[in-house]
Amino acid sequence: MRTTAVIAALLLASLAAPAGAQRAADKPLRVLSSNGIRAALEKLVPDAERAAGRRIAIRFSSSTALKQSIDKGEAFDVAILTPEIIEELTRAGTVRAGTRTDLASIDLAVGVRAGSPKTDISTPDAMRRRLAAARSLTWTEGGAASTANLAMIEALGLREQLASRIVVQRVPGVASETVARGEHELVLLPLSEIQGVAGVEVLGLLPAPFQRPVVMTAGIAAHTRAPETAAALVAFLSGPHAAPVLIAAGMKPAR
Repeated sequence: MRTTAVIAALLLASLAAPAGAQRAADKPLRVLSSNGIRAALEKLVPDAERAAGRRIAIRFSSSTALKQSIDKGEAFDVAILTPEIIEELTRAGTVRAGTRTDLASIDLAVGVRAGSPKTDISTPDAMRRRLAAARSLTWTEGGAASTANLAMIEALGLREQLASRIVVQRVPGVASETVARGEHELVLLPLSEIQGVAGVEVLGLLPAPFQRPVVMTAGIAAHTRAPETAAALVAFLSGPHAAPVLIAAGMKPAR
């Protein structure tokens, strides 16, 4: 009788293990991603899911806001943020060492409401004139472009003149939309966050002396339960299939 009971228990255990593994595989791969690469990722999800062999759930926000959420304990499998933040998370032991992978770089640009007059901003003098004439400017608080924008305005000697006209968006991902609605005149963001937004057109890139391309970097969570799947996703996003989609979204593939 005891032998029969033991055999039955072993059979139940052998059946339960595959079921548990299947339940884990049914859970989506959790990705926390900067808005800078959102336009491309949304188009790449179907193929990325096939490459990773698993559903993918992505939460988009600014790199700074996502870092704060991670520090508070938000779970993830893959993070796509700025390289500085990925390095911080690696030092903290939150991102697995050796998994940093640069995916793409994005030039900083200026956007205007569709149909607005086009003016040259290709040189520092031209940019100074355009910024000085703007009734308002906006970008995302803590976003990848924020530091570069402020440094450019300071270098152009416009800090005091523009101080009352700068509106920093506290909600990530809405700055371009405010320009489309006519609430603000200029938006200064990574090109990928302007290009393709309905009602907004790219006026031009920041002049070379002020250009600070934003890099989108992936890192795999140290405590992910799906390291192989996470690695497959990162390999896909940094591979040749993703490159044309990144380029179409205004980015330069890292490889």
